[in-house]
Amino acid sequence: MKPETLLAKFDLKGINYEQTQTGGGKGLFTLEEQLAMVGIEWKQSPVGFLILFVEIHSCPYSRHSLEVAVTEQLNKIAANQRGQRSPAAFDAMVHVAIEESITPSGRVCPTCNGSGLYKTPRRQTRNCIHCQDGRIIWNTESRFAVMCSGGFACSYDVFKRRYHPVLEQVAKWLAGQRNAAMLALMERIEKEEAA
Repeated sequence: MKPETLLAKFDLKGINYEQTQTGGGKGLFTLEEQLAMVGIEWKQSPVGFLILFVEIHSCPYSRHSLEVAVTEQLNKIAANQRGQRSPAAFDAMVHVAIEESITPSGRVCPTCNGSGLYKTPRRQTRNCIHCQDGRIIWNTESRFAVMCSGGFACSYDVFKRRYHPVLEQVAKWLAGQRNAAMLALMERIEKEEAA
């Protein structure tokens, strides 16, 4: 089941900050309160729910909270790593890990716009050589490209040897958190349908 369907079923839209932007006051409902309204416990997977809020609603507040959580996890994983530590590299790895977690099936190909096909000058339809069925899947090369697309740059050898093992562990952790949140939502829907 798609996360859009699950969250749309409960009309979860993230934090309401209208009052704070128009002159003060507290937001109406926090993420925890919204999930509690539909009988889902936030503590089952707080990072997973943040991923879903960023993925579905592009909530900037959830993204900021997710960046903090990913940075903490990244620091735990890289604590035993020896050698030079670059803050720019860690920021870039956080960005890549979040992008991978909110687009688990891969990024939409900019060449064919997700169709997986292109037209030749003779109007023949061919398969796009840049993607697989319209999506650029996450692998070592695509992670390197996204990591170096911002303000950070390094050689591919350095990335593969130093940053990719850490990034892969963070990506697996985020995928597990997202799956736990999805399972919590699916269990709630099954309970509701059975009642």
